[in-house]
Amino acid sequence: MRFLYACFVIVLCALIFCEYVADFVVLQKCKWPEIKRKKYVDDPLRAMILADPHLLGPHRGHWLDKLYREWHMTRAFQAASRLFQPDVVFVLGDLFDEGDMVSDKQFQEYVWRYLKMFHLPPGIPLISVAGNHDVGFHYKMHPFFMSRFESYLNNSSVNLYTIKQIHFVVINSMAMEGDGCMFCTQAEDQLKNISRTLHCMKYPLEAECARTRRHPYSQPILLQHFPTYRISDTMCEEHDAPYIEAFRERFHVLSKDATDMLGELLKPRLAFAGHSHHFCHSVNRLGIDEYTVASFSWRNKVNPSFMLATITPDDYVVSKCKMLPQQFVYNSYLSAGILCLIVIGFQLRKCIQRRRQSSAVDHRKVN
Repeated sequence: MRFLYACFVIVLCALIFCEYVADFVVLQKCKWPEIKRKKYVDDPLRAMILADPHLLGPHRGHWLDKLYREWHMTRAFQAASRLFQPDVVFVLGDLFDEGDMVSDKQFQEYVWRYLKMFHLPPGIPLISVAGNHDVGFHYKMHPFFMSRFESYLNNSSVNLYTIKQIHFVVINSMAMEGDGCMFCTQAEDQLKNISRTLHCMKYPLEAECARTRRHPYSQPILLQHFPTYRISDTMCEEHDAPYIEAFRERFHVLSKDATDMLGELLKPRLAFAGHSHHFCHSVNRLGIDEYTVASFSWRNKVNPSFMLATITPDDYVVSKCKMLPQQFVYNSYLSAGILCLIVIGFQLRKCIQRRRQSSAVDHRKVN
């Protein structure tokens, strides 16, 4: 019975380590990046940025896949939020895998699961960006999908958030088609309003800005689901895509025209996006740093990651934080299984030796 007890202890230790401890061990290697310039460093904004969790819905995927991978997403996020204690968390679209395929009741359950998985302490905002799996690609966008996403997750086509004097512009990428549709026209109007608001922050003494609520001006940071225009990840200074794929405008990335419009209206200093499921750091078409954030889910990427950004009104520094790889967990359980087999084999060998010795003694007694 001792070998059964030993196997139980080995499996239990592997289970506790992989399911409750390993995320903390891996994520402790990450640190908030530090701004070296002295101005504003007393109270910088610390933002955690992730993308594409793709929570499974009722139609796709096996229930075991949903249960296990979403369990690990929950453990990873809770470990990260406890270790890093961010000021704000951004999720850059595709919160759901079937957001544009489910009924309103199923969407409510989706949102409940999502908010439970990505739960944060009071006072830390969770800002969720719309992705094509949440409200559909441009051709599929419908007021029903848009209104319920806005209703449940408090995010419209374009939003301006100001946190610690840092301005973030959050955009629905699918409304950047520029074809005059209802959603595109609404998004462009909202962009122009935000552009005027930022202008008045910069030039508060102008007559047209007299009644505008004033925050100190700093160049905004752009957050959306689609990356700005690029031909492929060959334009990345760093990337982790397993192969290079040519990108299509309005499908994989924003169009050139939409990218240029954002640059003209907002004049951002930094951009973040998701959608490709792979990490990329590039200097984009607007001449600014853009980070495409890898998927947060093992279902899309076996070595997921997210971004940590330390930001002040005049500076920023960004680092990539690697999460627990899927293969590490599989290897840990495989190692535990092999160790159990070794223990069992050792015990069986001892039992066989004892039987042989017992048989030898009995044979001598008979003789």
